[in-house]
Amino acid sequence: MSCEQCMDLCVKYVIRQPEQLRKAIRIAKHALSEGILFEINSADNWNQYSFQECAEKMIWGDIVDYHFVCKHCGTQFVLGAETYHGSGGYWSPENEKPSEIFD
Repeated sequence: MSCEQCMDLCVKYVIRQPEQLRKAIRIAKHALSEGILFEINSADNWNQYSFQECAEKMIWGDIVDYHFVCKHCGTQFVLGAETYHGSGGYWSPENEKPSEIFD
């Protein structure tokens, strides 16, 4: 269950274009800097760049797979995309149903 701090992040945001990926990265970076989220490591590390490098330089590899958790309630989030073939990706909470879907 999300809390007041991460409620606005609990949406499924579909990524179809590079600018949408950049927007999702900026949102995650802001939530990290505000102390709402912290990054967690996943069992499968597909990333060619750390999230910090990705967010600061707006560079990413063929696979984007970053995971975050709310410091206040434990809701987990994923930022994932397959950029090599351009099949897109998403920002989404992992352990709760998104309250809205944005295309």
